[in-house]
This record gives sequence, C-alpha cells and structure tokens, in this order.
Amino acid sequence: MAQKQQFGGMLGAIGSHMIDCMRWIVGDEIEKINGFVHTHVPEGAGEFRDADDAFFIHGKMKNNSTFSLQLLSGVNHGFGSQLRIFGSAGTIVLMNDNTLKYGKGSKPLKKIHILQQENIPVHLTLEAKAYYPAFYPFLEKVYEYIIFDKLDRDLPTIQDGYENQVILDKILSN
Repeated sequence: MAQKQQFGGMLGAIGSHMIDCMRWIVGDEIEKINGFVHTHVPEGAGEFRDADDAFFIHGKMKNNSTFSLQLLSGVNHGFGSQLRIFGSAGTIVLMNDNTLKYGKGSKPLKKIHILQQENIPVHLTLEAKAYYPAFYPFLEKVYEYIIFDKLDRDLPTIQDGYENQVILDKILSN
C-alpha cells in the first residue's frame, strides 16, 4: 500500500471506489477533473513510503453536477468520510459509508434508511462481515449474468473499470 512501484496509494485503494460510487449514484460521466495526490507521512511502521496517503479531486459531471472528493489518511484526528454531490436538482451526501442523505433543490436533506443485510455467515472475520452486504449481491448479479446472460444495470463492467482508470490517470498526470 505504501509503495508506488507496487501500485500502492490511497487514490487507487479508496479514491477509485469513491469515483465509481459517484458515477453510479449520479448516473453520469465526469466531464472535467482537477486533482492531485500527496504523501504526508513518508516514513512509518519501519518503512519508507512514496505512495500517496492523500488526494484532492474536484470536477464536473456532464449533467453539470459538481463534486469534491478528498482523503487524508496521514492525520492524527480523523473526522470520518463524506461523499457530497451537488447539482442544480439537489444534493446527495454519503457519510462514513453508512449514512446517505439527499435533498431536492434547496429543500432540507433527508436521510435514506439503508436496510441492513441479514444472514451474514457467522464464520467470517469482522472485516469480511463488513464487506459482505455489498459483495454478496454483487456475486449474485455476476452469477445471473454468466448463467442467464442477464446484465443488471447496477453491475459494473470492464467499461466502468476502464472509465475509472482514465479518471485516475488524469489525476496522476497533473
């Protein structure tokens, strides 16, 4: 994670998912992007780190909604995570991967209640249990696509991965 030569860095590890999530929530493609990465903590845990531990990304989608994605992992006092999407039709905010709010126009933000996954296998580690609610439905959609040739509109494709990589490359080339 800490070495550029090993494709480490927070932009690839976390930023790629934030970009993908934003494109999926908004249902649109990025038209303009500005961003940069930085290494705040070059040494730690007995190793030299040259991969980014922070990124700052700002841009505009084709439908004119704007976004700001930031991550600072080399800080002593974290304040959680937020994904905010602003547009002329309203605002979407995702906080700490568990609170989703939206507001139409200038109306107040409303919380969207997210159903919790039941029947998580007990033998999984705590980390695996955290990912299970998102990963298992993904596997079901992959199975349906392979067996029944049924492509769900929410199933990411190779094209989605390519589009995200194009964005990452633009940020890294700044």
